[in-house]
Order: sequence, then C-alpha cells, then structure tokens
Amino acid sequence: MRAVSSLRLVVSGFVRSVTLVVLTWFVPALLLVAVVFCFRVADDVVLAWWWVFWLVALILLIFARLVSRATRILVARWTGTEVAPAYRPVVPLTRLTTGYWWNGYGYQRRRWQAAYQRWLRTRVRDPAAWRDMLWIVVAPLSVGIAAALPLALIAFGALAALRLGVVSTPFLAVLSIVVGVALLPAGWRLVEPVAVRLLGPSLVELLSTRVATLVVARGDLTQAQDAELHRIERDLHDGAQARLVAIGLSVGAAERLIDSDPEEAKSLLRQTREASSLALRELRELVRGIVPPVLSERGLVEAVRALALDSPVPTRVGSDLAGRLELPIEAALYFATAELVTNAAKHSGADAVDIRIAPTATGVAVVVADDGRGGADEAAGSGLPGVRDRLAAFDGTLLVESPAGGPTRITLEVPCASS
Repeated sequence: MRAVSSLRLVVSGFVRSVTLVVLTWFVPALLLVAVVFCFRVADDVVLAWWWVFWLVALILLIFARLVSRATRILVARWTGTEVAPAYRPVVPLTRLTTGYWWNGYGYQRRRWQAAYQRWLRTRVRDPAAWRDMLWIVVAPLSVGIAAALPLALIAFGALAALRLGVVSTPFLAVLSIVVGVALLPAGWRLVEPVAVRLLGPSLVELLSTRVATLVVARGDLTQAQDAELHRIERDLHDGAQARLVAIGLSVGAAERLIDSDPEEAKSLLRQTREASSLALRELRELVRGIVPPVLSERGLVEAVRALALDSPVPTRVGSDLAGRLELPIEAALYFATAELVTNAAKHSGADAVDIRIAPTATGVAVVVADDGRGGADEAAGSGLPGVRDRLAAFDGTLLVESPAGGPTRITLEVPCASS
C-alpha cells in the first residue's frame, strides 16, 4: 500500500512538474521566438527593436493574465490554497442618453471602442496586471527551474543508461535517476509560496480593489436612481398629471354649464371630486414608493411590520434593534426586504415568512427566511442582483442560502451605527 502511494506521488509529481515547466516557459519561449523573428525579418536594427517592443507588449497583454489565471487554478487544485485575484472590478459598459458609451475610464461613441479601451486599461493601469507580468519574468527562474530540475536529472540518468556518452560511470547515471525521482514529489511545490507572494493581493491592492468596488457600486446605484427618476416621471405623467388635467377641463366645463344646466354642472363636479380622490391616492402611492411615511416617521422596524401586514403570505417580524439608523440606510434595507418578501410570495410557494432585524458587531442585519421550495438564484431574474447593488452602495452584503427544496434564508447586512 505504501509502495502504491509512493508511486502515485512520483507520477503526480512528474505530471505537475511537466505542467509547470510548460506553463512557466511558454511565454518566455514565445518572446524569444518573436525577438528572433523580428531580427531576421527587419533590415534595420532600430526597426527590429521597434517590432520587438510592440510584439513583446502584445504577447504580455494577451498571455500574462491567462497564465496567471491558470497558475491560480492549478495551485488551488493541487494544494488547496486559494490565491485570490486582486484585479479591480470591471465597470459594465453603459450607454448614456447622449449616445456615448461609458466604460469606467472614459466616454466612447461606439460600443467596440469602449470595450477595447476598457480591455486595454484594465491590463495597463491595474496593479494586479503588472504583477501578472512580473510572474512571467520570475516564474521561469524560480518555479520553472525547480520543476525542471528533477526532470533534467531523470533525463540525464536515462541518457547515460542508454550509453549515449553522457557519462562513463553507471553509478552516476543511477544516482541521477534516483535523485530525480526522489525530487519529483517536492520540486513542483515551490509554485505555492511564489504564487501566493506574487499573484496574491497586497494590502495596497486590497484597498484599491475595495475603492474600485465602491466606484462600481456607485455607478450601479446611479443607474438605478436614474431609472427610478424615469419611473416617477412616467407615473406622474400617465397618472396624476393626466387626472389633474382632466379635473381642470371638468371644472372649466362646469363653469360654463352652471347657469344654463345646473344639474349637468353638478354631475361634472361630482366626477371631478372622484377624479381628485383618485389623483390623491395615486400621489400617495407614488410617495410611498419613494419613501414610505411610516419609514421616515417611525423607523425601519415599524415600516417592516407595516409591510408584513400587507403581505399575502403570513409574515412574522422580530427585532432587537434599538434606536434609528440613517434614513438612506433604512430605506435601502426596507426596499430590499420588500423585494425579498415579494419574491417569497410570488416564487417560493412559502406558507410563512420570518423577518429578523438585529444589530451586529459592525452594523445591522436583516434576515428574511421562508419555508418555500428554495432554489433562489441571482441569475434567474429574481431581483436579487438589484438587492445586492442597493446594499453595495452602503458597503453592505447579501448572503443567500437557498438549497433546492428549501428553506430559503437571505441575510442583508450593512455596516452602520444606530442612534
């Protein structure tokens, strides 16, 4: 059994060593081919170096991130160590009302131009991208050599054993093969500490990534606010404004008829009164959709309890929260909770919903749980991405636990202070 285990270590060491040699020396070999090609094709030395510069830059831009990503995957698979990438978040392409495209770095008239500029800037301005290029330089001289050493010793001994004139002493050939086989399980392991050191995020990169994440969240929130303003404008135009215009016309008609046909004038005024009531109700519903009065007057807990009373699914609310939060945070948590309760009523088939509001060490958490069928997925159009974006504007988080068959438990957490 021990022999089989040792054999597995040797075989896996051999495969991993070969993989690392190919992975670490692929780009340097490609660069060497490019340099040789340029000097063979170009007639002028200056032109050759010019071509070398652009070819090297292009190869690094294309392959540096791919090689680093492959290295992270292999390290995680072979050692269990997750080397988290520290790339800055990519800002989604957004078309503005002016027709220009925004990519996080600038405005472009065409979508492909915005996408190309974003692709190039993320590989030039991102500190993590420069660390990928540093890996291309350092990895062959460290990981590549360490992985190639056992293979070289085995090859050296094999050539000697085949009497190809490499060595004249059989003992040296056997020793070379034995040492090479003994080093196979260990030679490739240098990739883990080197990858963690070079490809893992530094403190500066973690802070930069956090800032970039907040910038993206702010952009998403800006888009959401713009969409909300358009919704309010559309609701006012199609609803209350139309009814107010109709009220004005009805009052004018009643003024003209009040002397000649009082009964018709009274009928018009009655219709006007009903229309004014409808307009008032629509305005109240619109205001409630912006910031519910109970939220601004009595706080998050009471607003959620009022929400539970209107829910089609029996909903229980419990709270240990003392005091009020800042109104923007209360509004974000309220609307996020309302979205989750709506999802539970529409999609989960739940018989009951339980909402728990409690303070945490850094802020406040709202837990929405239901006994439905589960299987909540952000990619399935459930509204969860919008909830996540709403919380991200306040550095908040969304945790979804929804196995198939249920139950579903979703935690909203925002760092803040209560008063």
